[in-house]
Amino acid sequence: MFERCWHEASWQTKKQTMSMTDSEKRPEFTEEKVSLTSEDDEDVALKYLKKTQAESYVFDNDDEKTKKKDGMYYGDFQLAPKLLRKVDFFIMPFLCCTYLLMFLDKALLNYAAAMGIKKHLKGNEFSNLGTIFSAAYIFAEPLVTYCIQRFPISKVMGVFIISWGVVLACHSACKTYASLMIVRTLLGFFEASSAVGCIAISGMYYTKAEQSARIGYWATQAGTGYIVGGLISFGFLHYHGKTFTSWQIMFLIVGLVTVIFGITTVLYLPDNVTNAWFLTESEKLEVIRHIRSNQTGLENKKLKKEQLKELFLHDKLTYPMLLLTACSQISTGSIGNFSVTITQTFGFDAYQTALLQLPIGAITAMIILITTQLLSRFGSFTLITTSMYIPAIIGCIVMIALPLSHKVGNLLALYLLYSGSCVITNIYIWNSCNTSGYSKRVFRNAITMIVYNVSCIVAPQMFRAYSAPRYIPAKITLLVTQCVCVPLQLYLGYLCKKENEKRDKEQENTELKEYKFLDMTDIENRNFRYIY
Repeated sequence: MFERCWHEASWQTKKQTMSMTDSEKRPEFTEEKVSLTSEDDEDVALKYLKKTQAESYVFDNDDEKTKKKDGMYYGDFQLAPKLLRKVDFFIMPFLCCTYLLMFLDKALLNYAAAMGIKKHLKGNEFSNLGTIFSAAYIFAEPLVTYCIQRFPISKVMGVFIISWGVVLACHSACKTYASLMIVRTLLGFFEASSAVGCIAISGMYYTKAEQSARIGYWATQAGTGYIVGGLISFGFLHYHGKTFTSWQIMFLIVGLVTVIFGITTVLYLPDNVTNAWFLTESEKLEVIRHIRSNQTGLENKKLKKEQLKELFLHDKLTYPMLLLTACSQISTGSIGNFSVTITQTFGFDAYQTALLQLPIGAITAMIILITTQLLSRFGSFTLITTSMYIPAIIGCIVMIALPLSHKVGNLLALYLLYSGSCVITNIYIWNSCNTSGYSKRVFRNAITMIVYNVSCIVAPQMFRAYSAPRYIPAKITLLVTQCVCVPLQLYLGYLCKKENEKRDKEQENTELKEYKFLDMTDIENRNFRYIY
């Protein structure tokens, strides 16, 4: 049911008559015209089907479970509920825990601000710690993406998780600005694997509608991270040791937990469907058949430079989407590092400030869960995402207008900012569902995370010491960037809609080719339709 609603709401495929002049025609790509120079060009799913001689089972659409409408297969072949639950049971815990620990480990510096870490810092040094993390993340992202493209994704993610756990534990030995800068740099480098890895894995097991829901589930752990971090920091505030401070113990324990989870990831997370140890051979075929309707493929370990060229030079959606990411995530960079500091400016003490981070977690989780489930059910990506900027705009206006003496009003306004920050989850979904070609998809995720972290570099620098405690220039910048997001989001939706309509008209009276895991891009595959 979700799958049909998704396709009918988002693709809106219609057959219309159109005669194009030669100047209007564009190169037509079909799978028959794709020249495969070697087996390395094939998707891992196709290699598996050839090995098991099961191509006819997956590509035969004549059974009663798969319906055909207007010449297009709508992917109505559904997994048995028991099998879908089995996939969820073994895959979702890894994704949820990875994102939870990534968010928690990154945000611990925010909580440490209320636990005494600023005693070792002066001026803008605290802001610089947030900046260097994001700078290292940007530097590492191309390397991490290359590793994910070339090597088993579970091993890459597991090694990076173990590494950032070790670095996090090393925070406990830091007592100077220089040492904190070193560990924050290393932490940003190793955490660069988390989001791109989670997005890639989600696309291997689930259809587009299911990805929307499942990405929502693991992205909700950002909210859980606020709750867990708030509780941890509140608990450790009551620790008064002589050798170690409360924030040092906090970093040590969370770091060790992260290392243990990283080891578990290396041992038990499968690289893709074809070697998922918890699935039987027949179940693997069922999952591959199930996700074929995505037309995005499973995985390909050959780095295809032509797909990267298409992403950066020929895809008209690339740069508007990156600009939207940059503008929308200025809020994330601001409140991610300064929510505790801002809350304290309202007049709350350290204990109250720690506890007041708990509602932030609940709000974040609710926003992500509600919006992603709406996307999964109705597919109205543009309208749902645009609506998320409105509360953030209102929150910015209120914080600029109200004096700091209005504690409750300012606090509620701060909470509203998280609606705009949560848009990053929708961007994950957009990237996963609107990008075909494995190299193109993983590098689109990579450049998205690079831009995201550029925003996270810029945002903390807006909170300069001279503008404390109201930070009016920073709040004005937040307001402007959130306002810019509204027309940008509508423009992207318009581009996707027009492209879908153009392809509908191109394919009038044309026999559509079935998708056979040849790792074509969304531009090459004219059967592909964008969500909007």
